[in-house]
Amino acid sequence: MRTLGWYGVSMIRADHRATCAGHNRFRRYGVTLLELLIVIGILAILASILLPSVIQAREQGRRAQCLSNMRQIGIALIMYMQDHSDRVPWINPHPQGMYISPYAWGGFVAPEPDTPLINNVDFAMHPAEQRPLNAYLAPSARGGVVLPVYTCPSDSSGGLVDLNPTPDPNNPPKPRPTWQAAGNSFAINWWWMNFYYPGGDWTFNDMGSLGNRVIKPNLGGRGSGFAVIYEAPLNDLFIDARAGGGGLQSRGWHLQWSRHSILFLDGHAENRFVDSRFPFGDGWSIWPAPN
Repeated sequence: MRTLGWYGVSMIRADHRATCAGHNRFRRYGVTLLELLIVIGILAILASILLPSVIQAREQGRRAQCLSNMRQIGIALIMYMQDHSDRVPWINPHPQGMYISPYAWGGFVAPEPDTPLINNVDFAMHPAEQRPLNAYLAPSARGGVVLPVYTCPSDSSGGLVDLNPTPDPNNPPKPRPTWQAAGNSFAINWWWMNFYYPGGDWTFNDMGSLGNRVIKPNLGGRGSGFAVIYEAPLNDLFIDARAGGGGLQSRGWHLQWSRHSILFLDGHAENRFVDSRFPFGDGWSIWPAPN
């Protein structure tokens, strides 16, 4: 049997010391739980600082797309008015329908209408080719095709309260975009009728007879302030808007308080501040002649 001399024993000891030193270095430079928690805390702080900016940047892109869609609708509306003696397609009743909505002037067959409305409301019954503005905006559209120009990327309303006055409390509508529920992210303004009937006791036949009266004074320069189409939430918010104030305010689709996307009669679109408790404000109006 061979024996280790002094030099061999020294080498073994040196190797052992080096190995122990390596273990010590590992222990000295390893990540402790406290250090890990500190890193996680720093990352959480950074995320809380950066995330709002990321969300805001994303929403700016969505708002731009929404306004671009509305401007295309505005061009189609102007073409329609030129061909129809300055008339606006306020409503589009269906012969077999029981409900008339502010959505069937354009758009498409609602993919997921509220169950009580599915067989008796215009936005669930009119195919694309029967929508007035589609002849100018999507002339080749047929049937239930979904038309992206009528959708807003931030559409998040989910409710059509004014169309379903007696909802089933045991089966409330599920949250979904308005374009899914009504075939259109954008509602047409018909609350100008409250200017002529402050009590709200008007009918759709009255709207037909008064339609030209509200449009004629707003042609030309004044059309830049008369709201004709807007994001769906304003349809509910403007129900009780009165000269002395009424109704409610809310966040618009693009995450800012009381800012909403609106298409005006002259064809331009804005995302702007709108106090929806009133029918008019600085540079905008849903009534024909603000007092």
